[in-house]
Order: sequence, then structure tokens, then C-alpha cells
Amino acid sequence: MLDYIAVTPASTLSNRLASPKIQSHHLDRNAVLYIRQSTAQQLRENQESTARQYQLVHRLHALGWREDQVIVIDEDLGISGSGHAKRGGFRRLIKLVTDQEVGIVLGLEMSRLARNSKDWSDLFEVCAIFDSIIADEDGVFQPNDPNDRLVLGLKGIISEMELHTMRIRLERGRMNKAERGELFHDMPVGFVRDEKGMPRLDPDESARFAIETFFRLFESLGSAHALFLYSVEHQFKLPYRCGIDNKIDWRIPSKTHVYETLKHPLYAGTYSYGKRKNYKRVGKTPQKKHLPPEQWKVKLLDRFPRYITWQQYLDNQKRLYDNCTNRDRKGPPRSGAALVAGIVFCNCGRRMTVGYNTDHSGGYYCNRHQTIAGVSSCRCTITCQALDEFVIEKTLQALEPAAIELSIRAVEDESVRRQQLEKQFEHRLQRAQYEADLTSRRYQSVDPSNRLVAATLEKQWETGLTDLQTAQQEIDNFRSQCSIQISDQERTTILATCNDIRSLWINLGTQVDRKEIIRLMLESVVVSIHENQQRALITLRWSGGYESCHEITRPVSSYEQLDCYEEMIDRALQLTLTGVRFPKVASILNAEGFRTPRNREPLSGCMVGKILNENTRSKKQLTAPELEKDQWLAPTLAKRLGMREKLLKDWVTRGWAHATQRPFGKAWVIWANEAELQRLEALVASQTGQGARMPAKELLESTFKSREKR
Repeated sequence: MLDYIAVTPASTLSNRLASPKIQSHHLDRNAVLYIRQSTAQQLRENQESTARQYQLVHRLHALGWREDQVIVIDEDLGISGSGHAKRGGFRRLIKLVTDQEVGIVLGLEMSRLARNSKDWSDLFEVCAIFDSIIADEDGVFQPNDPNDRLVLGLKGIISEMELHTMRIRLERGRMNKAERGELFHDMPVGFVRDEKGMPRLDPDESARFAIETFFRLFESLGSAHALFLYSVEHQFKLPYRCGIDNKIDWRIPSKTHVYETLKHPLYAGTYSYGKRKNYKRVGKTPQKKHLPPEQWKVKLLDRFPRYITWQQYLDNQKRLYDNCTNRDRKGPPRSGAALVAGIVFCNCGRRMTVGYNTDHSGGYYCNRHQTIAGVSSCRCTITCQALDEFVIEKTLQALEPAAIELSIRAVEDESVRRQQLEKQFEHRLQRAQYEADLTSRRYQSVDPSNRLVAATLEKQWETGLTDLQTAQQEIDNFRSQCSIQISDQERTTILATCNDIRSLWINLGTQVDRKEIIRLMLESVVVSIHENQQRALITLRWSGGYESCHEITRPVSSYEQLDCYEEMIDRALQLTLTGVRFPKVASILNAEGFRTPRNREPLSGCMVGKILNENTRSKKQLTAPELEKDQWLAPTLAKRLGMREKLLKDWVTRGWAHATQRPFGKAWVIWANEAELQRLEALVASQTGQGARMPAKELLESTFKSREKR
């Protein structure tokens, strides 16, 4: 940049440059010349302004600073002073001032130093604190002087407002041109400019066919990512025009360009302006997001030639929106086991999420949590297997009447797909043939003795012939591997496969294909579970608006959720109270059709004991049954007789006492009227201090008589 500095002796400058505000202690410090241009384009095109700024070095010499005292800060060339970009040179300037190394700060204009109030205020406040003066082409200013502070403040405000005014003026000019539908920067792929600079369809037939195929592929594949993978796998290329001659360069589109092409409304013949907005995030780079069409600043429908209709464009935007992985969107079909993931909703209105277990089984869960006092959280859950099997069955039932129509459509789609692929190969062959013929004519028209030119054209001709041979091999390989016309055998195979809808579903290649079919048939699946019971109400909302309601039985996690829970408890309790052991009870319950909550295994004796002990009613019956007249619980009777409970139970086992109920739980119910109590008391007295010897014969006989009388 020093090439801009003109050699002008300081003695030729006018003496009027000297200022009484410059003191000797200012001259003892360094002088800083701050140079800035806002953009790289200004550096290229407005070089005179840059040269003027470098020439201010001579003014510092005239003001009294030596050449070795002048510091030129030009690191901020090409950086805006609006405050949105970080300026390393400006930070360096502030540091030099705070280190008391600067006597004067010079800029061409105050706007060169800063165009926002914060940076400008920081600069002249620091200069005021450390007694540094500020100067521009108009004069020298002392930040400590009230009048100069007023002038400096006004200059800073004017610099900031000047930037705002220029921005508003340019924006209004762009807006005015955009409202006429004439503001264009770069033409999207598939369009060229006409003589008036307006877009028109590419005159190359192969280019137009490629763009049309691009949008048809998106309709069939369903996502931008899938379209990008297809382009890479099948070498599908788009026609990019570049260079001065606007020649077509066939390239595989990047993932970003695939998305931007699908978002561009010009392909629907619509002119748009202001369809994106910058969102500022604290501590992060501003992010641009696409706005919905109703929020665009300018939208002119059917203004230019188009590749797709406006309705197709809106459908594509809806699909791109739904393909996002946000919680409020269904997302694209993926390879997970959950078949209706993304389109299944809870009755509360929230989209249900999928959770997988270690055994690869999964379930649908409602993510509604208790966030408000007094509002209970939603506990709607259902296994993937139960819901998916039901949805598959209903979907196949809906598809079976359309089997013949699907068969014919499958044959037609396969035929069209093959024709499109062949046409792409034919276009590649035609382009290669044209390039080979063109290089051949160029080589034949040159003077053979001019070897410098002839050798180059000969290499180009050879390259063209090689490309032609490659294109011919590609189309030959395609035709040999895949016939363009579907044979009778292939047609019969396709028809037979489509007629058997269930076999076709089982033999589908991937889970993604199955999910795509489900989404074509169903808009949403709503699950409603009342009080977390086993029964679930499923509402299927079919494409076209029809709704069907069904009730299914879902696997649950606890016995209390079973519909037959009370019946199971009553039956198990009845069998147990009659003296049947738990393993036998479990066998009887399994034979009668009772099952565990998840239907994975039959009931066992341990399970029967657990559910009886966990149920309040059955536990009470087993541990504290209702007693009739002359009935005693073992602990109560043992306490009355003044003996140990274990010994009393041993008497029951020996037949010395009579138990009316002895279940395999915890309760022993023993019969004892007044006479029986007297006999037992006498029996206790006879056994005291004598161990476990046999009681007297008359005591045992009275026991049998008491039983017979009862």
C-alpha cells in the first residue's frame, strides 16, 4: 500500500497546519494514522480514497512528528466500521492510547475511525483520559475541551447516521426494483438471461430435461438427502453455466445445492424477494432461515417460464418442512424398527416418540410431563409391535382391492424409469459426439505446419474421442443390463407380485420403503388410553380425510392394568383358600386363559403368590380373613391359651386342634367354642413342664367328640 504515497516535501505544505492544541508532550509521543476501507470491493475500485489516506503521513510530519514516530495502522482495510465485525487494528489503536504512547490519532474522516456510537465514544473518551488529540482533514480536536467534545460527538452521530442513510437508500432502491420483478443477481441452474437480463429456460434440451428429472426424482425419493445420495450413486449431473462464454459444466450437485434448488421459487415461475431472514443469536453467528411464502417481501406468481407448478412447489416445501427432525415434525422415513414413528400422536395432541430397548424392541411414548400444579402427566405408552402389527393389517386390507391398479401402475412406473435413464445416457452421448466433431473440425481447419497449435488441437481431439467412447460404453452397458421395454416375463412377474399384497409387503427391500407406503396411506395415527388400562382406542386418519376408530389390546407392564385382573384375583383367591398350592393354581389359571401382562410367558407359582400378596383385598383374605362365631386366628388363640403360636399350629398338624382354614398363605383359622377352649386349656395344663409327651386319652377323645358335635 505504500506505493500510494506521493513524495511531497513537508516544507511545501502550508504553515496553517500547525495548531495551538498540539503541546510538547503530544509531540513526545507517537502519532497514529488509522486507515480503513469498508469492503474489498472498495479496495479494488476506490483506490484514490486509499491513496489519500496514506498521504496523511505528510500532514503528521507538518504538524511536528518525526517520521520514526508515525505508526500506520491499516489492518482493518476491507472491514466495516459499523460494529458488526471485529477490527483488530482498532483494538490495537485503543491499546496504544491506553498505554500513553499516542499523542495524536489521525484519520481521513471521523467515519474512517468508527461508524457506530459505542466504538466512537470509547475512542474519544479514552483519548480524553490519556490526553491524546484527534484530527482529520478538517482540523485538530482536543477531547478534553467541551466545544471539541460537542463537535466530536456530532461527527460520530453523523457518521453513524450517514451509514444508516446509505443503507436505507440502497435498500429502497433494491426494493423498488424487486417490486417490478427485475432484481436478479445469479441465475439458478436451468435458467439463462435473455437480452433484457430476465430469466428464461435453458435453450439446451438436455439441460431442461435434467432439471425436470431432478424434480421428478424428489417426488419419488421424498427427501433432499435421498436425492443427493441418488445423484452420487447414479452420477446424476446438473447443467451449471459458468465462464464468459456461459458454457455448460455438468456436475453432481452438492447436498446444499440440492436443498437450495428445491427451495428456489423461480422454478415455479414465481419471482420472490426477501424470502430469508437473519436471526441474531447471542454469542453466535447470525443464522439465515427461509420464511414461508406469505411472509416474503415480494411474491409475483406466474411471472416467468417454469419447470413445475406453484402447487408442486408448495408440496415440496411442505415435504422439506416435515423432513426436519424437530419434535413438532414427523421427519423423513428412517431405518428404525418403529413403523409409524413420526405420524403417531397421543390423545393429548403431542407427537409420541420412540424408545428402543436392548433387545431391539421398542415402544411409543408420550413426552407430556407434569409442568403445572394439579395437572397429571400423560402415561400413554404402547409397544411398537402391538401398534405396528395392527396398522400393517389395516393398511394391507385397504390395499387389497387396489391390487390390479397397483400392478398396472408398477409396470408403467418401471417402464418410465428405464426410459428416463436411457434418455440421460443418450444426451451424454450426443454431447460427447458434438465435442468430438467440434475438435475434429478445429484440427482439420488449422495449418498442419503450425505444430504449436496443431499439437494442442490434436490432444483435444483425442480427449473428445475418448469421452465419446466412454459415453458409448455407458449406454451399451445400460442397454445390455436392462432392457428399455419390459419383457412379457418381467411383466408377468410384476403383476403376480403386486396381486399378492401381503407377500409384496414381506419382500420389500427396507423398512424405509414400508414406512413410505404407510405415510402415503395414513396421515396420522392417534392413540387414546383411558386410565392406563389394557384397552387402547386407535384412530386412523387416512389420506383423503376418512377416519376409522378401532380398539386393540396392548401389552401392559403390570397386572393391575389387565382387563381381567379382578377376575384373576377372585379365581386365584378361591383356589388358594380351598388349600390348592400356588404352582397348581398357576397351572389352572393358564388352562383357563389367563396370561401375564406382556403375554410373553405363562403364569408361575411365584407370580400367583406375588399378585395375591400385592392385592389389598386378597392379602387381607389370606392374612386376616373375616371370622365367624367360634373362629380364632392362630396368634389370638395362642395368646388366649398362653402358649406359643408355633406349638398351636403343631397341634393342628397332629390333629389335637381343629383348623377350619389352613391356606398356603399366612392365616390359620382355628375353631374353638367354650367347650373346646376348656379342653385346650386342660391340654395346655397337662403339657406344661412335660415336653411334648402324648396327652391323656380322655383329652383326645373329647377333641373328637367336639368335632363330631360341631
